[in-house]
Amino acid sequence: MKKTLSTACALFALAMAGSALADGSVRVTLESPVAGHTKLIAAHAVFNCEGTSCVASTAPDDANDAYACKDLAKHVGRIVAYQEFKPLDEKALAKCNSVAAAPKPIGTASR
Repeated sequence: MKKTLSTACALFALAMAGSALADGSVRVTLESPVAGHTKLIAAHAVFNCEGTSCVASTAPDDANDAYACKDLAKHVGRIVAYQEFKPLDEKALAKCNSVAAAPKPIGTASR
């Protein structure tokens, strides 16, 4: 009986730990499109960006906060939506975009 109970407790603990450490995907919508297909590492995740969307198929749980969003915004510019398990709210997005890469100025032709 003791072995059965201890085995059940051990299996339960492992199952709970596995779900707590589970990775999720992060979906991001950018304000401005990236040029071509871009692959980069930010927030401990590998993002594949094309157009105005970036996706990290597997990202750690800590990739769903304003600090992780900031890490990506440094590379790709302003972010409109950032979501792993739940979307970031407006306040978190504002914090995220505070470090966003500035849009490149359009030069004028001269003679």
